Amino acid sequence: MVKSELHKLGFSREEANVYTVLLGIGGGGASSIAKKAGSHRVTTYNTLENLEKKGFLRKTKENGVLFYVPVDPATILDRAEDNYRVAKGLVPELINLQNTRRFKPNVRFLEGQSRIGEIFDDMLECKGEIVGFVNFKYVSDIYPTYLDNYIKGALKKGIKHRFLCPNDEFHEKYFENNLLDLADGGLLKIFAVDPAKFVFKNAQYIYDNKVSTLSFDRNEMMGVIVESANNAETNRAIFDLAWLGATDGTYHGSP
Repeated sequence: MVKSELHKLGFSREEANVYTVLLGIGGGGASSIAKKAGSHRVTTYNTLENLEKKGFLRKTKENGVLFYVPVDPATILDRAEDNYRVAKGLVPELINLQNTRRFKPNVRFLEGQSRIGEIFDDMLECKGEIVGFVNFKYVSDIYPTYLDNYIKGALKKGIKHRFLCPNDEFHEKYFENNLLDLADGGLLKIFAVDPAKFVFKNAQYIYDNKVSTLSFDRNEMMGVIVESANNAETNRAIFDLAWLGATDGTYHGSP
């Protein structure tokens, strides 16, 4: 049992055999150890040298005779802990190397109203401009607290926004009552477009290297955050194309 467990720790069969014999007799010369281990003397000598290199025994001389003495078995645990520390520090670097060689987007699925707030929290960490397609009526009806807190946080952090939204009476009033501070601070530009031509059934926010999608359906309370520079760049280009084409929409916001 002990020998098989030593194999799992990287001991060869011969090393496990010699090491356990050495622990049992407390030390000795190569010949006596070989006899106890039932192994050839030369093989035993080479094995003892390997165990010394690995730090599991030390050599001493008594009356000119070379003796091999085992060190405290706790050394095995010390070495395992050292290896763990090395591996723990190395694995993140290996993952970085892996990520540079293959595309692996980070996708977060957020189910339930309680987790939708993570999208708004994530947006507040944005380092640049946020652009997107949004229907403030649906967002304020379903996620009122998240939206109110977000507007306050965005104003405090000075995050800039460009949005496309429906052009209707609700959005006209919502802009006047809730978004003027952002607009007056140069943090918000909105084009309101014909809702009969452009239907917004989800909200989509594009920021940094992320694209977040938010459902307006009460039967599928969910959101998705996709972290991918290429995906964000493509969606930002689509938004910019729509923004440039929204010439017949109503503009709100800073100049």
